[in-house]
Amino acid sequence: MISQDGTKHYKSITFGENSARLRMLKNFREIVVEYFENSRLDLESGSHIEKEEAKDARAAINLIKQKAYITMRLADVNPRAASTPSLASGGHDKNVDLILNIFNLGRNGIPSNTAVDYIERAIDVYKENRLDSLMRTISPFFWAGILFDHIFRGRREEGT
Repeated sequence: MISQDGTKHYKSITFGENSARLRMLKNFREIVVEYFENSRLDLESGSHIEKEEAKDARAAINLIKQKAYITMRLADVNPRAASTPSLASGGHDKNVDLILNIFNLGRNGIPSNTAVDYIERAIDVYKENRLDSLMRTISPFFWAGILFDHIFRGRREEGT
């Protein structure tokens, strides 16, 4: 299965792509953990107080969080959780994306380790699929399927 932006579901990728996604997600998890270990939520102002390490991690997170989010979704991991903000702040329960809103988890009453848990779920999906991705990579049928997909997609785009 290929998404609209050309990225493929984890069950349709080669061993090399699986390895690249796994490395990226592990790196993302490390950066997220570093951020939360070096910052804390100021309950009075609702903003994060960040040490220098957290500021560097925040910048790195912002550079790859969209890619990490897409990679997680392609592994059938939906990183969402229900938030329960206090009624004093006028909040109602809502479904929060943990990755795209990673810097707002505390404000939504969601522990930061919840986001890390979802990242680790995606990592596990790619780890569990390593052997299958290797088998796809060495299978001539896999490559024939890709060739046919490109031929037929090209014809559809040309309108023939």
